[in-house]
Amino acid sequence: MFALIFNYVRRHKWLYLLVAVTLIIYDATLLVPTQIIQRMVDTLASQGLTQGRLVQDMTMLFLVSLLNYGMAFIWHLKLFQASINFKFEMQQRAFRKMVVMRTPFYEKFRSGDIMTRFSTDADGLMDMVGYGLMIVVYSGGMLAFIIPTMFLMDWKISFWAILPMLAMAGCIVVFGRMQDEAIEKNREAVANLNTEVLEVVEGIRVTRAYSKKATLEARFQKRTSELAKGGNRITSLQSVYAPLASVFLGLSNAAVLLLGAHALQKGDISLGQVIALQLYVSSLLEPFWMLADFILVYQTGKTSFEKLQELIDTGDDLEADGSGEIAELASISFKDYSFSYPQAERQSLTGINWTLKAGQTVGIVGKTGAGKTTLVRQLLRQYPVGQGQFRINGQPILEVKRSSIEGKIGYVPQEHILFSKSVGENIALGKVDSSPEEIEQAIATAAFTQDLERMSDGLDTMIGERGVSISGGQKQRISIARAFLRNPDLLILDDSLSAVDARTERQIIQNIQKERTGKTNVIVTHRLSAVNHADWVLVLDEGRIVEEGTPADLLAQEGWYYEQYQRQQSQEGGE
Repeated sequence: MFALIFNYVRRHKWLYLLVAVTLIIYDATLLVPTQIIQRMVDTLASQGLTQGRLVQDMTMLFLVSLLNYGMAFIWHLKLFQASINFKFEMQQRAFRKMVVMRTPFYEKFRSGDIMTRFSTDADGLMDMVGYGLMIVVYSGGMLAFIIPTMFLMDWKISFWAILPMLAMAGCIVVFGRMQDEAIEKNREAVANLNTEVLEVVEGIRVTRAYSKKATLEARFQKRTSELAKGGNRITSLQSVYAPLASVFLGLSNAAVLLLGAHALQKGDISLGQVIALQLYVSSLLEPFWMLADFILVYQTGKTSFEKLQELIDTGDDLEADGSGEIAELASISFKDYSFSYPQAERQSLTGINWTLKAGQTVGIVGKTGAGKTTLVRQLLRQYPVGQGQFRINGQPILEVKRSSIEGKIGYVPQEHILFSKSVGENIALGKVDSSPEEIEQAIATAAFTQDLERMSDGLDTMIGERGVSISGGQKQRISIARAFLRNPDLLILDDSLSAVDARTERQIIQNIQKERTGKTNVIVTHRLSAVNHADWVLVLDEGRIVEEGTPADLLAQEGWYYEQYQRQQSQEGGE
């Protein structure tokens, strides 16, 4: 953590040099008012105060106050601006890391935990860079100026006056550690609550369908109750600080008054010096308190740094990216290829031998859990490569840049990810700087034109987070339109027609045949009607290709494909 902060300070050395200089001037000017008061009291005691001397002292006091204010404004502004920029840089680093990470990375963190690291932990680290550095420089500077000045006046009185302050700092450290433990527990409660809220938002339809509103409310109340208890614990510990300050400051002032009165009677010290010592003791309360508070700031910052750094350092376990570029997807081939998910007990794909050639439309069918999605995920490079040969255009997959492959693929997943933007903005994500004509064509190809006409604001209709305000079929077709807009070399539809009726499905398939002639398509589906036009069909079962061929060939074999085809035909005929 200190290396990170030091590097940041070094990169902004002129800014922090300005902060240091203005802080030193600020700390030095804090001594001047007390010295003026000391001199005035001693002058009054000796009855030597004149009008000219009073005007001079008051003018000096006014000018020093202005200088003190100006220096405080500068270092406050610059120091805390720098801490905000530091927080922004850390969040940028974490975000840049996340957008390039593949699926295994997101299996290691809960969504609520990631949000907490981005918000609470980023704020904790910002406090360390802002408030923490301020404590070190500001409090250190005050102590460096005030304590020597006090000891030069009378070291005995100063020693006994400072002892209660040191005791107060020790007590604050003890209570600070207790508070730190409470804050860490409260942080976990915040992360759990964030996860709970995200799950409710994402699954609101299921929640309503199963009438789980009361259950979720009870669970949410439990979470918020835990959070409230944690907050009360933190508040109760924080409430100890003010009484502590009052008690120990009173002890310090009592020491100054008692010892000062004795020294005054002996003539070892002046009345002005006694009052100055008392004022200095009161000034020491803030730096001692802040230095004790630094323990808490440091512990919170250290924990926040570890959490954020863990997010930045954690990888997705994928191999090093290749360096080769591909101009087009001519072929994708698997030979004796097997794959298993991380921490899985058995293989999800076994002995895959398949070549996808440019211009082909390939259907992938099979029972639920047969490995269909797992197979197309290999094309997306979302997981580490399995065993066996996996080649793109004859090159080993690991030699090709992942971004080069991604740029050639349009993917419509089973779970349709939409954003809380308009319909048009969600579709336009498929291609930067797309024209209205291109968007209109993509919408027509996805058979979404009529639905769009029925929407209140057309393309400007807001669809809510994750498409909460539209139907499943509309979600699918918006996602399909987004992929069509990209006009990719390879289009992958992963069970992306499951929520549309048979007539809409036929229309979309016909549009694919018409608009994507000569381009490569992979259609994963449970409904065989979606692949009866395919050039080639793979039938998967338990991660193996058990049947393959043209639709006519598979019907002639009278295997699983034939049985499923007959069953679906009879169901459609019955309907």
